[in-house]
Amino acid sequence: MISWLKGEKVHTWKLSSRKGVVLNVCGVGYEIQLLPKQIDKSEVSKEFELWIHQIDREDGTSLYGFIEVNQRDLFREIISVNGIGPQIGMAMLEEFEVPQLVNAIVNKESNLLTKTQGIGKRIAERLIVELRNKLQRFIDNNETSYENEKDIEPNQFSKYIDEISLILSSLGYVDNEIKDSIKIITTNEKENSLLLNSLSAEEKAELMDKHLKEILMKLSEKST
Repeated sequence: MISWLKGEKVHTWKLSSRKGVVLNVCGVGYEIQLLPKQIDKSEVSKEFELWIHQIDREDGTSLYGFIEVNQRDLFREIISVNGIGPQIGMAMLEEFEVPQLVNAIVNKESNLLTKTQGIGKRIAERLIVELRNKLQRFIDNNETSYENEKDIEPNQFSKYIDEISLILSSLGYVDNEIKDSIKIITTNEKENSLLLNSLSAEEKAELMDKHLKEILMKLSEKST
């Protein structure tokens, strides 16, 4: 797996909306797709360094390069979400700087995410559900506040259910589907309420992710 390359640029290429360079590394030319906004930076110097994500498929190998390692790492998180391919990941990092994109996901700003071409409401909400509790390492605590740091107040299990219902509604599910699917949580309401009150904010967020994944799996099974 190629993770980092340093070499001399010998060619700049463009294919539709995709742009990149051919990098000469010890006599071997690597074709790498870059963010379009990074192409201009690459013109400044012939020799530069790139953090690489490599994707191997039956029809070939693709390399995606980033000037900053946090861009590459966030790209990896984005494309780990079901239904999100590398071109959407590149489009999102072209549209936003890393702190802006992380803030939008953590703060559940789906309307902001849909500004990226190819990102609809449902994909934006899926990104939020899957990633909002996985991006802590990208956050500078002096600049970003975490909504998820707020504790659930005593006897506020209903608010927890309301939040899950709201997320499911934003994903396009109707009331009957939501009410039926969340029975797996509300069956043991008293037990789950006591459990929530004993958990840290991070543990509560992880529990919500677990419940959402279980519910989405149940809904997916019913639709097949």
